[in-house]
Amino acid sequence: MFSILENDSMNTPQRYILLTTFLLLAACTATPQLASKKAPATEVITVTAPNEPAKMAVTSFTGDTLYDLLVGDVALTRSAFDVALPAYLKQARQTLDAGVIEMAGRVASHLRDHGAALEMARLWVDVEPNNPESQNAALQAYGILDDALGALPHAYWLYRNEGDLDAFLAVTSIYKGPLNDDQSMQIQALIAAYQRLELPSDKQPAILLAVAILHRDNGQLADAEQTARAFLDIMPDDQRATLLLAQLLQQQDRIEDALRLVEETLSRKPSNRSLRLQYARFLTMTDRPMAIEQFEILHKQDPADQENNFLLALLLLNQGQIEESVELFTQASSKPNLRADAQFHLGGIAERKGNMAAALGHYREVRFGRNYLSAAARLTSLLAQHNGLTAARQYLQRQRKERPDLAVELFQVESNLLISAQQTDLALSILTAGLDAFPNDAQLLYARSMVAEQDNNFALAEQDLRALIAQDQNNATALNALGYTMILHTDRLDEAHTLIKRAYLLNPGDPATIDSMGWVLFQMGELAQALVHLKKAISIMPDPEIAAHLGEVLWALGEKADALETWTKGLQQSQGHKTIVSTMQRLGADIIGTESQP
Repeated sequence: MFSILENDSMNTPQRYILLTTFLLLAACTATPQLASKKAPATEVITVTAPNEPAKMAVTSFTGDTLYDLLVGDVALTRSAFDVALPAYLKQARQTLDAGVIEMAGRVASHLRDHGAALEMARLWVDVEPNNPESQNAALQAYGILDDALGALPHAYWLYRNEGDLDAFLAVTSIYKGPLNDDQSMQIQALIAAYQRLELPSDKQPAILLAVAILHRDNGQLADAEQTARAFLDIMPDDQRATLLLAQLLQQQDRIEDALRLVEETLSRKPSNRSLRLQYARFLTMTDRPMAIEQFEILHKQDPADQENNFLLALLLLNQGQIEESVELFTQASSKPNLRADAQFHLGGIAERKGNMAAALGHYREVRFGRNYLSAAARLTSLLAQHNGLTAARQYLQRQRKERPDLAVELFQVESNLLISAQQTDLALSILTAGLDAFPNDAQLLYARSMVAEQDNNFALAEQDLRALIAQDQNNATALNALGYTMILHTDRLDEAHTLIKRAYLLNPGDPATIDSMGWVLFQMGELAQALVHLKKAISIMPDPEIAAHLGEVLWALGEKADALETWTKGLQQSQGHKTIVSTMQRLGADIIGTESQP
């Protein structure tokens, strides 16, 4: 991709042209009697740069050309790129001067005028076909437009003439998943185009590597593996191909084969850091102590590699080596892109140690990234415990102003905080405020419906869930939630069954929906069918709520020992689980259960 340079990036001859022209125009402005004189359109002004070698001979430009170039040059000094671009484009097309074309392309790229950037790159290649920079500009211009077939000839030229393998393979990265059918067909066309290329014998194997990458990206894992192996037969120690094949084996759930491949190559190239890193990562799936050994080797080789330090810290934390992980997380925090995640884990460690001040400090440092919301939730929970609920809520309100992109999620964090403080009325209020700011937001509607149900406000819960369904009639989560809530709060069993059945048909593998189906069937007296569904649900997700339902159905069928066993397992998961305890008390099962003990 072109990158815009400052004004002094023009080639030296062009600089002299523009500066000399500027002086000529300034002189004309200072001499009124000459100001009205105009050079004929055909007049050619040749400006020679002093003390320049012969190879830097300057192109002769007309006065109109020099004027347009001056306009562009002055516009660049003022960062008025939109003014500079038309002037440069016009003169690039007219003069076919490589320097002007290059500058026009840079300005077009800076303005993200991808069509103009491509036009200039192609024109530059026409003018200077043997210039690697023009070929690279064309490669990148086609790449930005996702035109891999257009980019390939330029990547081919760079590899054939300059040995630039990275450029040759860069074309394979243009299409990235998830792919649609059209893109999949384009990848097939690109594979065929690569296979038609002719290269010297020493460079020909690179085509196999490119094709293997494309097969992988197209989901053709067997073809990708076969092609990668063909490449490795020719170049057995190639790092890139070894890592590609290892990843292909992993994708096919052949982790032991992947490990063996990397281990064998690493034995021949023990100093190869990329191979050892991949080996260590694979080991995290099979043997974490061995993975730690490999990461520690990498750490000794380069103690300042913060990505490695962060991964090693995670493994040590998982293995209970807290102090070692703290030191490495602290080191990793020095790298900006790792700081947020490292601080989040340091906050968790400090919290577990009971050092709340340190935990708060670390959580406050998580200002972005995947752990931002989790850190905000933990921080506000600690603030509520130690500084009061008002301080916690004030923090979240400030965060919503600072992070408007996450305001919806932060409304939910505040709602959850209030629920944990058993203030569901305030939780409803904050979610309502969120919906006032973000009308009909699906996340907030669903969250408020769940809080309303907890607050026994079925009318509001139904209202919000129906609003969600109105937005998307195939919202299986909302359909199931409305049906299940209807069972709990009304006698509208037929309507509840219809809603849950729709959700089940849309998402038949969801254990929560299967549980709802079993429960509504039980309420309708269909005990045998209810049992089938509830057993299926608990086999997918052993959840105490499902255990409560399954136990009651078993109890109703007279299978009381099985019911007690089911409830007992549920209570082992969640001691004192409200639904299980209330169910057993309602059925008198706690007394029978006690009497049945030896």
